[in-house]
Parts: sequence; structure tokens; C-alpha cells
Amino acid sequence: MTLSTDSTSTDSTSTDKTTDTATQWQAANAARSALYRWFADVFARELTSDTLNDWQNNQTFDGIHEAFVSLDLEPYSARVKKAIDDLEQLPKEHRALELAADFAQIFLLSGDDSAPPYASYYLSEDKQLYNEPTKQMHQFLASQHLKLHAEFHEPDDHVSVYFMVMSLWIDSSMEQNIDMSDVAQEQVEFLDTALLSWLSKFNERCQKIRVKTDVYPALVALAEQFVLADREALDF
Repeated sequence: MTLSTDSTSTDSTSTDKTTDTATQWQAANAARSALYRWFADVFARELTSDTLNDWQNNQTFDGIHEAFVSLDLEPYSARVKKAIDDLEQLPKEHRALELAADFAQIFLLSGDDSAPPYASYYLSEDKQLYNEPTKQMHQFLASQHLKLHAEFHEPDDHVSVYFMVMSLWIDSSMEQNIDMSDVAQEQVEFLDTALLSWLSKFNERCQKIRVKTDVYPALVALAEQFVLADREALDF
């Protein structure tokens, strides 16, 4: 004998839970993609005066800060927020210039005096660029039919590329409605092998570079914690 009424109720409850989970996953993915893309943009080039003004005057960063707070990353995001607020101590016309100088000091000078944003530097014994990580990322981009923007004149293993790949990958999985457990495991493996294998070393080096402001050291510290939190959330 079967209990058809109870069975129907159970099926309905199960379906509702599945729908709720899928909806939550879609919402989480939209936020994840936006934050990965934000980091990709931040590290790809110097912050412009327009971006800086937007962050300071239009409360744009306040919204981003709230997103990080929801991920239990408030201390790290608060550090970035304070660094941005501290820029007001400088003449307005000098702020973007100081940030450009900091960007160059941390990311563009020789390895001994900076923190190169390339996986090859941290994963190769000789710390030379264009090593195996560059080739691996190039192959990965090709396999996913992705190309770097023509104006982005950096090796394929630049930190911004990893963040942008994650953003595009998340967007693609949502558009194709791919099973979340499968894509989550694939993304965990990518983060572990391609990004987290060197991101902590990159962050440690960034914290040691003497710069005028704390904006970029704070951003890199936040980026590492965000990736760690995202990786943990994916491991369900």
C-alpha cells in the first residue's frame, strides 16, 4: 500500500527545496561573477581619476564593501575603505598620480623591488616570466575559446586574467544552466591549482613593498581572502 498524499507532499517539498537552492545558487553566482570581474579590472590597470571619484563621491565602493561584509570579509574590506578615505589627505589633483606611482612600484618594477602579478614569478625556481604557468593559462584560454583583449599587453598568467576567467566561467555556467555540483568542483580545482598555488606569496610580497598609500596592498589582501572564502563556499 502506498501513501499517495504524503508522497505528493514530500515530492512537492523536495521540488521546492531544489528550486530554492537553484535560485540561491544563481544569485550567489551573479555576485561572485561581479566581484571576480571587479578584481580583474582593479589589477589590470591603474585606477583612473574617474574611477577614484566614483568610489569616493558616489558611494560605489560602499555597495562593494557591503558585499564583502556579507562574505565575512569586513576587516579586509574595511582596510580598503580606509585606504580610499585616507586619500582625501592628499590634494585631489594628486590622488590618481600617487596611485599610479604605487601601481608602478608594486606591479611594474623589477622583481627585486616589486611584487610581479604573474604566476610564473612565484611558481618557477628562476622567477622568470613566461614560464610553464603562462603556457598552461594560454592553453586553458584556447580550450575555452577565450582571448585576451588586444589592448591588454600582459602575459596570460597575469593575476587579472585568472579573475576574469572565473567571472566569464561563472557567467557561462549560468547561461547554460550547468549542474552546480559539477561546475563547483571544476572551479575548486582551478582555484587550487591555478590561483591559490601562488596568490598567498603574491600577497605577502605586496605587503612588504613601501608605497605612498595602502590602497593596493589592501586590495591584494582582500582579493586573497575573497578567493579563499569563495573556494570554501564551493566545497559543498
